[in-house]
Amino acid sequence: MVSKNMKIVAVCAMVVVIIGAYCAYASNHAFDAKGEPSTVSFEMNVGEKVLNTTLETYVGGDPTRMIEFTLINPNVERIYILFRASEVETDNPSLLKASASVGEGLGAAIGKRRLNITPENILPREISWFHRVLIYSGFMGTESEPVIYFKTPNVGGTEDRIIVMNGIIIIESSTFENSYLLGSFIRQLVMK
Repeated sequence: MVSKNMKIVAVCAMVVVIIGAYCAYASNHAFDAKGEPSTVSFEMNVGEKVLNTTLETYVGGDPTRMIEFTLINPNVERIYILFRASEVETDNPSLLKASASVGEGLGAAIGKRRLNITPENILPREISWFHRVLIYSGFMGTESEPVIYFKTPNVGGTEDRIIVMNGIIIIESSTFENSYLLGSFIRQLVMK
């Protein structure tokens, strides 16, 4: 005969397994996109370098306008800038410059009263599994709490593109240096 305590332990163990499975799934699928994107390709001329870039939007409309609307709208309460530092220390200065560049653009938008939050509500963070679970669950990456995610080579970045989804902007780059160039593009859009 199974005791009452054993039933309680079994139920608790089942709950832990279910929550663990949900968190693992959510962590792996936080940035999944649904549907086919509208795509615009263009060249960014930066000094002697030409960067072939793609803008993709899953929310329709002009991708540059959708980037602006995602970050600069009256409903924004805080903005997360998420990234994963590289194991190679020489990569990280470019990633730091990239996130600082986006932060500078958002700070300018606050100064011009285009964005109605305080600088303390721009939150640069190293992404964790918990952030991914919050994004998948709809607590981050929303209209009021948009996310800018730097997908660099150390986390699977292979192309140079900016992806716009509902409440989420992914800056994917094939090199850490290119993440700075793409971050600067975002900065220019929000500084206008």
